[in-house]
Amino acid sequence: MHFAKYVKLRNEKFGAVIFDTLNEKVYITNESGKEILSLMGEGLFDSDIVQRLEQKYEKAPSEIQGDVDEFIGGLRSAGLLASSTEEKA
Repeated sequence: MHFAKYVKLRNEKFGAVIFDTLNEKVYITNESGKEILSLMGEGLFDSDIVQRLEQKYEKAPSEIQGDVDEFIGGLRSAGLLASSTEEKA
């Protein structure tokens, strides 16, 4: 899972800022979102991200899965993730 070519990220003390340079939009995340973005940047997929977060936090796996799914779903719906054809290129 990778970001679209026009997406730029910047880490901040409060979380992260996502820049959609194509549509000129800015998205702000908290520390949890920043951590998910970092794991995505390592090339991990949803299930791997959930597994890493389960090891770090004492939360129910279903709760972590729901949070990760919601966050990544938001990125997808905003068009911030590369399509499968872009990832292969």
